[in-house]
Amino acid sequence: MADELNDAGTDGLFSSAPQAEVSAGATAESAEPVRDEAEQPEQAEQSEQAETAQFDDAQNMVADGGIVDDAADNDAAEDAAQPEDASADAANETSADATSDASAQTPAQPEQDDAGTIAVKEFSKSLRTLDGKWYTLHTYSGYEKRVKANIESRITSLGLQDEVFQVEIPMEEIEQHTEKGKKVVTRVRFPGYVLIRMTDDEDARRKVRETEGVTGFVGTQREPIPLSRREVVEMMAPMIRTQALKEAGNKVEANKQRIVEVTYKQGESVTVTDGPFASMPAVVSEVNPETQKLNVLVNLFGRDTPMELGFNQVEKIE
Repeated sequence: MADELNDAGTDGLFSSAPQAEVSAGATAESAEPVRDEAEQPEQAEQSEQAETAQFDDAQNMVADGGIVDDAADNDAAEDAAQPEDASADAANETSADATSDASAQTPAQPEQDDAGTIAVKEFSKSLRTLDGKWYTLHTYSGYEKRVKANIESRITSLGLQDEVFQVEIPMEEIEQHTEKGKKVVTRVRFPGYVLIRMTDDEDARRKVRETEGVTGFVGTQREPIPLSRREVVEMMAPMIRTQALKEAGNKVEANKQRIVEVTYKQGESVTVTDGPFASMPAVVSEVNPETQKLNVLVNLFGRDTPMELGFNQVEKIE
């Protein structure tokens, strides 16, 4: 009996031990939330105190003028930078405007006229102040130079110095290319016509009309028609230009005033006289009299190379 009680007491003792441990664990767990709830008001109070301290510090800084001064300094710096930027922009705009104005005000350099062009302009200007009017005389073809000499002789013999002032034959230079080579000749530009400057005097016109080789004035049956200043300049310009260029020593430009006449034929052999292929032989493939151009074939590296040349850039091979 005693043994059974001892066994029962021992078992009860050992079986209640775990329950006690569970109860202790539960008590501890229930105690932790209580402790957390106790700590939360303290943390909130500390956070509130920290915020209050920061707010007080901010108020003190405002009261001391620190933030205001910093903001004022920043605004002043920005204000100071803006005039500098505005001045720089204004300077750039002024410089650009000055450059554009300078370029606009600087006129382009005009090309200088050569001696021939200047001479023609001076002749045109002189026509405004010359006495009398310009008329056209019709003559026998080939008698132009003789008629000019005869009229000038009659001016002296008949005392027509106050009625007849000037007699001119428009001339031009021709560069002829024939089988015999190149030849430069001067010929009458308008065969059968002579220009005369004189007064509108019927008696003087009659004496001129009676000159040997003259067939009459160009105009109506009753009255001759005077030429305009432009017509006179156009008729006389080639001769005046060429003569002025020669007197100025500009032979190259004077030669360019010539009219080139050729008798080139397709398949004819020529020599190039101007340009990078000067002295090279060529063969005429086409002739264009209207433009005074030749299409020729030059042998380069064993191949015929076509090119266009002026009549004055080749010579016949004799």
